[in-house]
Amino acid sequence: MMHCEDVAPALREFQGCATYYAVDHIKVIVKQLTGHTELGLKNEAAGTLTYATTKAMKRIRDNVIGVNSKLCERKDKILGSIYVRTSTVHSDRKYQVVNSTGKHTNAILSCLSWMKQNLTDFVESRREIVLENEKRIFFDAMVKLANSNTKSMEMLQLSDTVKNKFCSQQLGDQMRQAKTLTRNIADLVLIAISKNQQHVKAIAANSRQNSRLTTPQCSTEQQNDVEL
Repeated sequence: MMHCEDVAPALREFQGCATYYAVDHIKVIVKQLTGHTELGLKNEAAGTLTYATTKAMKRIRDNVIGVNSKLCERKDKILGSIYVRTSTVHSDRKYQVVNSTGKHTNAILSCLSWMKQNLTDFVESRREIVLENEKRIFFDAMVKLANSNTKSMEMLQLSDTVKNKFCSQQLGDQMRQAKTLTRNIADLVLIAISKNQQHVKAIAANSRQNSRLTTPQCSTEQQNDVEL
């Protein structure tokens, strides 16, 4: 992983580079794989691959942050396994490895209008997972966006680097050679969006706070209430 020119800078360079902006927090999301007929994976092999990937990401993280760091590790039924190392030399730097079950539901909020129009059943049924054909529809939308003069599809924004990669001959060649490539990229993007949306956390926090309010309201205020 550390020798891959496309991936390695994202895993280690807090200070930024030609491709990535400077950041204080690097978050690696490892998808919890299960058996998959189309991918030719049985449950045992999928679990082994997930475990090995998680272990590799933790090792990379330890090497990047170094020995002068604090470790926090916990397991959560909702959030999954969380492994965080914070630098004691650069207190603002934090490296996080998270296991994800691969849910896509929260990703709806980033491009809700597009989702309602193009993945109607996913939005209306509130499924946790996008279907295989739906992932490819989402991928095609990203390629179309990359080939346009705009950079965003509602809250989803493509950097110049990503747009160039989507438009490259190399990606076209890889798509012809690997039938599962497009669904894999779409799957990972949807999971990343779903796990990284700060506004989802804000909505949830405000919802919990409002539920604890006990201040009496007049009839006019009650009529004007809007529940989110």
